[in-house]
Amino acid sequence: MSSENKTDEQKCESILELPEIRFVGFLDYMGNLIVGDFKPGLSPLKDESERKKMFVEAVLRIRTRQDFDANLGPVEYAAARRKNVVTITIPFEDKVLFVSAESNVDIDKISRKILDLL
Repeated sequence: MSSENKTDEQKCESILELPEIRFVGFLDYMGNLIVGDFKPGLSPLKDESERKKMFVEAVLRIRTRQDFDANLGPVEYAAARRKNVVTITIPFEDKVLFVSAESNVDIDKISRKILDLL
């Protein structure tokens, strides 16, 4: 199956197979989780209401960055390294891919792997 024909759920499943990934999901532009989940057996670091706030904030950051696309070019991905986790957001026309990974990952390498899977 070509990557263009994969459903969002199949894309999430293939990304979750990467060993360093903790969570992957597609968000709508209101920050609602469309599809996605944690790696099986993994305990979330935040409760559901905190995750929702984090999703909304991630979407707002991506949307704000898109204001500069005409001058700087479109964002391929944005990442934040925190003590306990790395978060990566990848914008699409009508949604945002949100990924959390182990804190020790090489952000550029894992982001390239994710983009290749999409």
